[in-house]
Formats: sequence, C-alpha cells, structure tokens
Amino acid sequence: MTEGPAPRSALAKGLAMLEAVLSNDRLSDLSKATDLSFSTAHRVLNELVSTGWVFQDEDKHYVPGRRMHAIAGLLREDGEIGRVARPHLEELRRATGMTVHFGLIKGDSVMYAAKLDGLGSYRMRSRVGGMVPLHSTSIGKAFLATVPDTRVAEIVKRTGMERVTDSTHTTIAALLEDLRSTRQRGWAIDNGENEANLRCVGAPVFDASGSGIGGVSVSALEFEMPVPRLREVSEHVMRAGHGISDALGYSSAGTVAE
Repeated sequence: MTEGPAPRSALAKGLAMLEAVLSNDRLSDLSKATDLSFSTAHRVLNELVSTGWVFQDEDKHYVPGRRMHAIAGLLREDGEIGRVARPHLEELRRATGMTVHFGLIKGDSVMYAAKLDGLGSYRMRSRVGGMVPLHSTSIGKAFLATVPDTRVAEIVKRTGMERVTDSTHTTIAALLEDLRSTRQRGWAIDNGENEANLRCVGAPVFDASGSGIGGVSVSALEFEMPVPRLREVSEHVMRAGHGISDALGYSSAGTVAE
C-alpha cells in the first residue's frame, strides 16, 4: 500500500502562503496555489494578517504586509552595501591573498554579508548569511571598539560570553582590555578565539551617520599570518574599512561626505 505525502507542518503552510501572496491576492486563488483547503488557507491567512506578515484590504484582497516589506527593505539595503563594498574586498584579497569577510551587525551578532576565499588551499567553514558572536571575532571586536564600554557591557549582559575556543575571552574585564588596545591600534585581532589555529584582523565600517555598522577582516592559519606580519596586514584591512566607509558617505571629520 502506497503511503500519501507527509502532512505539512504549520511553518511549511505559512511559508507556502507567504510565497503565494506575492502573486495572488484572493482567498480562492491562494487556496489553490498552496494546495490547502479553503478553511485551512483562511486560518493561515488570518494568523499572518494578525502578525503583520500579510495585509487584507477593504476589498478582501491579500497583499504583503508591513513585516514582509520591512525584510525586503533590509535585503535591498544590505545588497546595496555589499555592492559598494565589493571592489574594496577584492582589492584586500589581492593584496593579502587571505580569506576576506565583510560583516554587518544584526542585533547582537555579526552576519557575514560577503566572503571571498583566500588564494591558498585552506577553506574556512564560514558562509554568507552565517551569524557569529561579537566578543570572539575580529569584526565583532572592531565594532565593539566603536561604542562606549557601557554599551559593550549591556550587549554582553544580553548575550553572555560563550567560550567558543580555549582562547575566547569569557570575562568582561578581558574583553574591555582587548577593546582598549583595539581603539589605540585602529584594528582588532582574533587569535584563534572563534576558530582554533586561525588568526583574523578586522577593521570597522561606518555609515554616513558615523555609526559603526560592521567591519571587514582577513583570516588565515596562524603560520600564514605570523605576528611580525600583523602591521602590514592591518594596514591593508584598515584601508579597506576606510574605503568602504567613505563609499557609504562616512566622513572621519564627523560630517556626512558630499
């Protein structure tokens, strides 16, 4: 006896409906497009309307709601930032031969918005769209160095300080000491704190308002980025960070670039 298809979860039904709303606006058409019964489609739509994902107008048509538009706007914004950053990321990889990451701050984490693999044979496990902690990454610490210690403490209170590797900072005192050095240098370092045996150097990226929005980094195995080479590498990373920030309208003088 052949078994029928497995029942879809509530999440699967909701996602199917969100996709269907992009090209259908009537309940009958949405029911057909999602292969849901009329009553089930109506119930799913009511839940999506109540949570702001879908909007029902006075003519009973269903259209994308404010939350769908908000996400679309964020994706467009991130995509534009990534487009602006790309030439600087490519130049940074050319200059160092190392893996390049561009990260944006999302909540209390770093989201990798771009990754360019290094020219060597080693491939990092990171991926575009992946989220990593602030306290254990060079991009995260480069960002944290742009905000007051009081805000750093607030963030850490919310997130905790998970020990990702044996080298990860797990106390606020150790992190703040690291950030003081980062501010003095202008660049952050991750010495195997997020992935063992890897060394990363990161610099912050600012938007036109002067706010830190993320950062750029290079990563390599420790023997490929020995301590004597850090100064040279950091200059390339800071140049990329400054270039992206300038392209986004940032002015180090504190005014919006024309």
